[in-house]
Amino acid sequence: MKRTFDQADVNDLQQKVLALPYVERLVIIDFVMSDLVGFMLNYFELRLSQIQYLNTMSLALKTELSIGIAESWNNDLAVDFQKESSSVDEEEDTPKDIILSRYNSSSTPPVANSLLPTGYFSIRIVYRNTAYR
Repeated sequence: MKRTFDQADVNDLQQKVLALPYVERLVIIDFVMSDLVGFMLNYFELRLSQIQYLNTMSLALKTELSIGIAESWNNDLAVDFQKESSSVDEEEDTPKDIILSRYNSSSTPPVANSLLPTGYFSIRIVYRNTAYR
């Protein structure tokens, strides 16, 4: 059964993926790396506007998302996923920003007293308030 693309169901899927034996988890990681859109379509019930967004997403963004998710899961870490609810009708293609954050000790100098583990990856989806434009 496919999940809703919301914070609760994304976190539930991640817990199930991380609980898998490593060899089985690698199959899903490879799927994310080779076909992010296919992965999303396979695991989530998406609205037409979400499918259209995935299909028009830049290769750079797809690559960054794929790598961040794969590296996190490969390091036994859940991606910090936060998705706000749209303040307007959910069927409408609401403008949104996708904010990505990554901490990788091999490429980023350590932050003093940082509690972020190596491989930490965060995805935050924030809907723009179009009422004030």
